[in-house]
Amino acid sequence: MTLEEMYVLLESRAYYEKGGTRKFSFANNSIHIDRRALIPFSIYKDNGCFIMDPDTAFAEEKELRIEINSTRVDSISFYGRNSGEKLLTLEG
Repeated sequence: MTLEEMYVLLESRAYYEKGGTRKFSFANNSIHIDRRALIPFSIYKDNGCFIMDPDTAFAEEKELRIEINSTRVDSISFYGRNSGEKLLTLEG
């Protein structure tokens, strides 16, 4: 997957926090959380992994490794870049 494909995938639909109530949508390099927060972000590739770097942290760590479930593209997991711990799962 390329960086462009990752941006297109994120912007393709709204996502909901698994086990939570927050709604996430991605547009114009910004994260919209519950229509209130508007957080600019960028994505880069490091050692074959996609890393999201938002201007403001919205999870326990600022930089997050993105993993897309290959069998369920509507599920996206975010892991702390430093800790490796799963911090957030979004489902479409």
